[in-house]
Amino acid sequence: MTYQSLRIPEEPSVADLKAVLPDYTAMCITVIRAIADRHDPAYPFINTKLDLITGQDFSAGDPIRGTGAIYGWIQGRALEALAGHSRWLAFESGQQQLVDRLETITRQVLDQLRRMRDHNDGRLSFLMNPNGTPFGLDANGRPCPLADSETRPPGFSDLFASKGMYAAALYLGDEGVIVEAREYIDGVEESIWDNTFRTDQISLDPKNPVEPKSGYYPQGPFMIQLGSAALLTDAGHPTGIERGLALVEHELGSYANVDERVRGLEEGDFWEAVGEDGNPYRDDTGVLMSDPGHSLEFVGLAMKFIRAAEAAGYADEDQAERLAEARDLLPTVLGRNFANGFIPDPGGISKAFDLVARKHLNTDMPWWNLPETIRSAAYCLAYSEDETEKAMCLHVFRDCHNAFLDFVRPDLHLMAYQTRNAAGDPVAVIPATADADPGYHTGLSLIDTIAVVENLS
Repeated sequence: MTYQSLRIPEEPSVADLKAVLPDYTAMCITVIRAIADRHDPAYPFINTKLDLITGQDFSAGDPIRGTGAIYGWIQGRALEALAGHSRWLAFESGQQQLVDRLETITRQVLDQLRRMRDHNDGRLSFLMNPNGTPFGLDANGRPCPLADSETRPPGFSDLFASKGMYAAALYLGDEGVIVEAREYIDGVEESIWDNTFRTDQISLDPKNPVEPKSGYYPQGPFMIQLGSAALLTDAGHPTGIERGLALVEHELGSYANVDERVRGLEEGDFWEAVGEDGNPYRDDTGVLMSDPGHSLEFVGLAMKFIRAAEAAGYADEDQAERLAEARDLLPTVLGRNFANGFIPDPGGISKAFDLVARKHLNTDMPWWNLPETIRSAAYCLAYSEDETEKAMCLHVFRDCHNAFLDFVRPDLHLMAYQTRNAAGDPVAVIPATADADPGYHTGLSLIDTIAVVENLS
């Protein structure tokens, strides 16, 4: 399928959204095929160690970019992406050979992550050697040892890996690994709720510090765990709907300004963390930080779960009412946080916004929040019955789509620059990992979008 880089016009319609779906299909197939082409069975990992500005592979010996640096986040996300693309491609004409290749790669990566967990006391880490041994970076950016895994609480690598392993095992029909991965998910979720979960991210961007802070409880783990809840629900697990509802309701009740919960803020504002008292966390200077992209990602993941729960057919009457209540709040969160974060010229969503001063704190624009918001807008549009709300969803979709086209590289597998600055220039800023997206933020978001938009009337 040929990529045309088709833009959405100023006054968008559902027909305009449907017109760009072939480009989304081309993106997803081209990227995942490139990932398959880069795979070497002797290196049982997804290899996206590619400089998206120069188009060249990173040096193998680079301590954070080379083949010796295995990101737990990337490999976990990759498993979920491989499974998701394989399920989708099974319905795309002429793609069976690619599906067969992806299935083989999925098994290799899944088996390797299981070996790494066994080596590392059942845990994975942000940066690891290929055998699973974790490492950190010293003040000079050189690798240094980390504490034993048994002394470290679960982190995002475990969160991404647990749901990625579960998605892969479900796709492969491996009952033993399904149980193993589900137990992994359960352990991660328990740590999220009892506040022992800690980010394992090592910041690779000075403008995006991630050091743990006392009395700081971020929304991120609850949001990402919604992906696990959607998988459990799709698989018919009896706890999936209630667990997902608890996550959505906690996010909306703790991190969103709903029904004027916090005076002085806009309805739908969404903050990154709460303090010990459960109120929005403000730093010593009074800044109340929001990552607009995370806020918008939450909308899409919540809607994905709600859609799965409604389709599952086993929600009881109380759960059905709660699903509808949560669903009705999400378009307000979408519209407000898009307005907070979007920078029309050159087009993108900022990394950080101060909800008190109502200004951008970091105008770097990562790629990932655009396809995530496209998915969020598509889900909200599909449910909306209000004309004003529909128009908002259409315009959010349009602006994110048109902005995303300026990130996409037709000359490099239709992959996207990781970051552009406020002038629109691609910059060597690492949003989270040096590895490129393995089809997770872009591919899975656009696959969901295709399914939703195809069914819009």
